[in-house]
This record gives sequence, structure tokens and C-alpha cells, in this order.
Amino acid sequence: MKGQKSWYAVQTKPRQEEKVLFFLKQKGFNTYFPKIQTYIYKGLKKYKKIKPLFPNYLFVKCERKKINQVCWTYGVKKVLWKNTQPQPIAAELISSIRSLAGKDGLIRKRNYKKNDLLRIKTGPFKGVEALFDHWESDGERVCLLLNLINAQIKVAVPASVVEVA
Repeated sequence: MKGQKSWYAVQTKPRQEEKVLFFLKQKGFNTYFPKIQTYIYKGLKKYKKIKPLFPNYLFVKCERKKINQVCWTYGVKKVLWKNTQPQPIAAELISSIRSLAGKDGLIRKRNYKKNDLLRIKTGPFKGVEALFDHWESDGERVCLLLNLINAQIKVAVPASVVEVA
């Protein structure tokens, strides 16, 4: 257990993620800052935009005794704690987020087609299979058609909680 490194969630000051990454890397910490590729529209033009998957948050892997060095890094607001201890993040969660990324490290919106069979991974509908209907206007939620109690119901869920069945 001694010297074992764990992942921790670090909250940064607004729009300071890149600075915090730089300073943490200077101190020798292993970091992960997941980014997602989205699109913005200006008039009729569509532009690619890279933005943080979790704005104002990043992950750092370190020993418990070095958390104070992370906390005192320029741009860091706090490390997420539970009661009186810093809350470690499961390595499986970090691996899961990394698995969503392409070769360039960016997470991209999946290109589902109408009537693709999807499975909901978490929440009250966990394990339920549904048909993809369309993307919601915010581009981050999908509208699914569920067959429940002999009726077809539309439900919108975050795209991050669905996978191809």
C-alpha cells in the first residue's frame, strides 16, 4: 500500500486547466485531461471546437502523501475530498474514459443511425435496449425509443450513457 499511486479529481479555477496541467507536469505528476470534439454554428457555418469533457476538472495520479503538492499548485481550486480524506478515483473509470478517445486523444460524438440498437449503461434504465431516434438540439443528448409495457416511449439521455448493443 505504501507508495501506491491513485487517481484523484482536481478542480481548477475557471479556464485554468491547461496552466494547471503544465505546472503539475513540471512537478512530475501523471495527469489526464479528457477533451471532446464538438461543433459550433455561426450563421450557416459549422466549426470544430475542442473543449474539456469535464470543464474545470482534470485527473492526477499520485501518492496520497503528495496531495498537498497538488493542492498548492498554481490554478488549483481543490482536490475532491470525501469527509477528511482525498477521494481516489477508480483506475477503471479513467481507463473507461480513455477508451472513448480516438488515436489523437479526443473523444468524438458517435455517429448513430436512426434505429441503431443501443444499450443504456447507467441510471434507472440500466441494461435496457432502445432504438436511436435522433440527437437532441444540444448535441450532447440522444433521443431513444424504449419498448416498455407494450408501448413505445421516447426518452432523452446523455450520449455518454449509451453504447451499441
